[in-house]
Amino acid sequence: MKRYAAMLLAALALAGCQEKLTAPADCPALCPGGQPQIFDEVFTATPGADSSYSGYIQPHQARSLLVSNGLEGFEERALARFLTRADSVSVRDTLRGYTIDSVALSFTVAARDTNVNGLELLIYRIAPGFDSSSTFAGVAPAFVPESLIAAVPVPDTLNTGGVVRTVFQGADLSRVQISAADSGRLAVGIRLSAPVFTGVRLGAVAGGTGPLFTTYATLDVPDTGTAKLRTIALSTAFNTYVSEAPQVSDTTLLAVGGAPSSRSLLRFSLPPRILDSATIVRATLELTPTAPIVGLPTDVVQLEARSVLADVGGKSPVNTQPLRVPVDTLELGSTTVSIEAVRLIELWLGSNRPSALVLSLAPEGASFTKPVFHSTRAADPALRPRLRLSYLLSFPFETP
Repeated sequence: MKRYAAMLLAALALAGCQEKLTAPADCPALCPGGQPQIFDEVFTATPGADSSYSGYIQPHQARSLLVSNGLEGFEERALARFLTRADSVSVRDTLRGYTIDSVALSFTVAARDTNVNGLELLIYRIAPGFDSSSTFAGVAPAFVPESLIAAVPVPDTLNTGGVVRTVFQGADLSRVQISAADSGRLAVGIRLSAPVFTGVRLGAVAGGTGPLFTTYATLDVPDTGTAKLRTIALSTAFNTYVSEAPQVSDTTLLAVGGAPSSRSLLRFSLPPRILDSATIVRATLELTPTAPIVGLPTDVVQLEARSVLADVGGKSPVNTQPLRVPVDTLELGSTTVSIEAVRLIELWLGSNRPSALVLSLAPEGASFTKPVFHSTRAADPALRPRLRLSYLLSFPFETP
């Protein structure tokens, strides 16, 4: 009897330390105490530690060529030099001369304001000696009426990625005849004509959509007694664009975009309570432009924020994981810019990575939008870059 009484007492003791699934727990020592609390805090970028760096993407390295007729109060023109066209082609292991029937110039319109009609690309014949150091003033003398070889309409129905083309034949072939002095190279300059101030982005070598120079020729092959048709397609060997208004930098501000392109580095000093153990609920990077955002209407431009992997200034390597690169589409006329950056900030937590990020533009070096933001040097604190965080701290557990 005593044995059964002892077993009953042991069972009751064990039952007293079990939680009930249908009622509040009987062992508060095993349950968390308090209620979860979300904290909201605003952190201004570290004073004096934000910087703007330039020189990343040059105009000739951009994926598009900018051409405008005063969109932002000045003009931009594109330059393209094609691969060398030989004066003979190989047929049956023999070089043979040819007669040119016609030639064509093709251009890809990467972007335009689809609300503007009546656009024309004005094509000028220019000397092929330009390079990456060429300036607007340096090539301006080539853009004279005597050098105009074609006016190529851009159809009002043409959307992004469309191709425009012009063909020369008969007497017009003299406009694109390649002289011995040019060593088989044709080069052209492109301006924009439009009823209003606007711009277009044309395809470029870097984007795989550069201008194309095609020659259609006839070969007389005596040993066969027949004429042979031959198409000689020449891609662009080099292209760039020049701007009437040189880019001006201000070390007290944060520039992004332009050409050569600029990027901005921002550093933050987040406290250990966040970096070591917080759960980020929401993170918003807030920036204030020095002027309303301008650019080409209907052409999408995005501001990208990338986490810095190692802080070495303007050459800092950055994260490239797509899901960890927050972006914000820049709306024309905007006076504030916000980027939701939870996935970026999470890369800073529990690691030795610096609490820093780099701002860049897409497309880089090929956009009419060139935002400039206030830095931590702004006299008004409300204009300085800031990070608005909502976060949870580690849930407090009661001591057993």
